[in-house]
Amino acid sequence: MELSRIGFGCWQLGGHGWGNVSEQEMVYAVHKAIDLGINLFDTAPVYGLGHSEELLGKTLGAKRKDVIIATKLGLTWKKDGTFRKFNDCSQRNIEREINMSLKRLQTDYVDLYQIHWPDPNTPIEETFFALEKLRQEGKVRHFGCCNFNLELLKKASKYGQIETLQLRYNLIERRAERALMPFCISNGISVISYSSLADGLLSGKYTSNSIFGTDDHRSHDQYFTKESLSENMIFVEKVKLVAKHLSKTPSQIALRWVLENPAVTTALVGIKSVSQIEENSIASNFALSESDFEFLSGTET
Repeated sequence: MELSRIGFGCWQLGGHGWGNVSEQEMVYAVHKAIDLGINLFDTAPVYGLGHSEELLGKTLGAKRKDVIIATKLGLTWKKDGTFRKFNDCSQRNIEREINMSLKRLQTDYVDLYQIHWPDPNTPIEETFFALEKLRQEGKVRHFGCCNFNLELLKKASKYGQIETLQLRYNLIERRAERALMPFCISNGISVISYSSLADGLLSGKYTSNSIFGTDDHRSHDQYFTKESLSENMIFVEKVKLVAKHLSKTPSQIALRWVLENPAVTTALVGIKSVSQIEENSIASNFALSESDFEFLSGTET
C-alpha cells in the first residue's frame, strides 16, 4: 500500500458524536479529497453504528478502486434502549463483522482491516489466525492494529504481519514517541496518527470558553476538560505563532508537525466539510524549518 500523507477520518460520516454535520457536505468532501490526491479513508462499523461505512461505500461508487479503504473490527454493540459498546475480537465475531462491513461498503475486499481496540478476553493468536484466514480468502488485503501498547504489539507481531499501527498522536499527546514509534520504525510498521489535531483543539478555532453540545463527544473530551484546557491552550498559541510566521493556518502547522516525525506515514483528520479537507491537505506540501519544529516541540523557546 502507498498511503497518502493525509488521511480522511470518517467518524463524522457516521453522523454521531461531532455535533451538527451535513451529510451532503461530507459527500462533497470525500470527492474533493480524491481530487486532491488523498487515497486513505479510515472508517469503522461503530461510527454511526454502520452508517459511516454505508455512506462511504455509497459515495465512493466507481472510485472505490482508486482508494484505500481502512475499516476496523472488534468494537461492536448491542441495542437495548441505549447502545453499549464492547470488545470482541474472536474468530467467530471477526467472520461475522467482515461480511457486514463488506456489504455496507459495497465492496468485496477491504484494503486495511484493523483491530479497533484490544480484546483482553480473546487470545491474540486467535484474532490473527482469523485475520490471516480472511487474507487468504481475499476479503482482506492487509491488516493492522489500533491502540495497542508496546507489550501487546510485540506479542501480536509474532502471529502475523502487522502493516500499520494506528495511535493517538499530536503536539499535546506524545507518549508514543518513547517506545512505540521506535519499535514501529525498527519493524517496518507504518504509523497512522489519529486525533492529529487533538480533536480540533489545535485548529485554533476554540477558546477556553468554548462550549459543546451533548451530541458532541468533545463536551467530555480529554483535551477540553477544565483541568487540561488552560495548559493545552499553550500549545495552541505556539501553533498560531508559527502559522502567522509562515502564512499558514494553525491546522496546517499542527498537521505538518505530526508528519515531520519519521515514524508517521499518514496523519488522519476528521472532516466535516470541503473547506476542511482543502485546508488540511496542504500540510503535505511544505516542511517546517528546524527552528520552527523545535519551537513547537518545546526544545526551543
